Amino acid sequence: MVETRRLNELRAGSAGRLRLPQGDLVVALSGGADSAALAYLLVHLGRGFRAVHVNHRLAASARLEEAARAVAGLLGADLEVAGIEIPHGASMEAQARTARYRALLASLRPEETLLTAHTRDDQAETVMMNLLRGSGPAGLAGISPESGALARPMLAVTRSETRELAALAELPYLDDPSNLDTSYRRNAIRLEVIPELSARFNPKLVEALARTAERIGFDETHLQAEAGAVPVLREGQSVALPLGALSAVTRPIADRALRRCLALIRPPHSGSSAELDDVWRVATRTRKSVALAGGLEVAHEGPLLRFRLASTASSSSERVQLVVGSNQIGPFQIDVDRIDRACRVAPVGVWSALFPVDVALDARIDEKGRLVVDADATTAWVAGERRLPVAWYQPGTSGYLSVFAREGSGWTSSP
Repeated sequence: MVETRRLNELRAGSAGRLRLPQGDLVVALSGGADSAALAYLLVHLGRGFRAVHVNHRLAASARLEEAARAVAGLLGADLEVAGIEIPHGASMEAQARTARYRALLASLRPEETLLTAHTRDDQAETVMMNLLRGSGPAGLAGISPESGALARPMLAVTRSETRELAALAELPYLDDPSNLDTSYRRNAIRLEVIPELSARFNPKLVEALARTAERIGFDETHLQAEAGAVPVLREGQSVALPLGALSAVTRPIADRALRRCLALIRPPHSGSSAELDDVWRVATRTRKSVALAGGLEVAHEGPLLRFRLASTASSSSERVQLVVGSNQIGPFQIDVDRIDRACRVAPVGVWSALFPVDVALDARIDEKGRLVVDADATTAWVAGERRLPVAWYQPGTSGYLSVFAREGSGWTSSP
């Protein structure tokens, strides 16, 4: 590596904008330019750290792990590799993010803080994503600089700066090819939406969105502090919140208290708006319990609202008899409608099916995490993958069940 004036300027300027916590540090080293630049800056600042890489076991995962090992070796950092399995199907991106964070946080030792290399551009993309999905203030506040044992110290540094820094420092990073796939919403916003809006309306759109997040974040911090006064009980592998304490505060503070429980039991994600609505149905006793994405169950138990993760064993063996209306099993919602007239339609896609009106339907989650529907004890449908012949219903016959399945909407916006 040749020291140049530009490298020195870029390194000094980027390092000066890092917001690093005290104590022992762990870098989430993906193999890409952003995390490689973060690790490089820590070496420059003399901050010791170790690195953790998560191998998603996808197409480019082996090459990304190799890049992470090369970066860690060049910088003299210890590297731990954690492997995860991601169920295929809907919300795969959200499932990958959840599994990745779980693996990273599980690798932490006492008194360590996990650092991720999210940049100012990531912040802008997150705000735009949340704006498009109609998020409230918490979503428009974007990515939090700190959340428990997790910190994002590079939110004031741009992606162009991290890439230039990684290139000038000759760090052996690798671009993840999946980042070019615009079928993922974040990639489409990054590669298409923000460049188009920047060109047409505001060339400093990234800075404007990040500034919006920062200002809303000030108000959000105050509300979160108020919500922090609502007592939350940690009991073994569950979290409980007294319903009396929840009813004693205003709705904005109560919402944040509920999100705090979700983040505690399923870190670091504090739930989507749809999930929060489901939790409120339990809190107001409209429903006794609800199953959310990631194996999370919420139920009222006397004066308490209880949040707990279902065990893998109970998830795989659970069976739910489907009835007309909305049904829930694990992260899946199954809506069943009874149509008392001649069938004139055919199922569309692999997330819907038609059955005779008098058939007995049961849902279960198999060992691969897939939703399986049995008709009269015979496997008829693997939702999201295929329907077997028994799941097809002959058009022209009067009376049928229309069944539609979808996976839980996943997480809040933070990447």
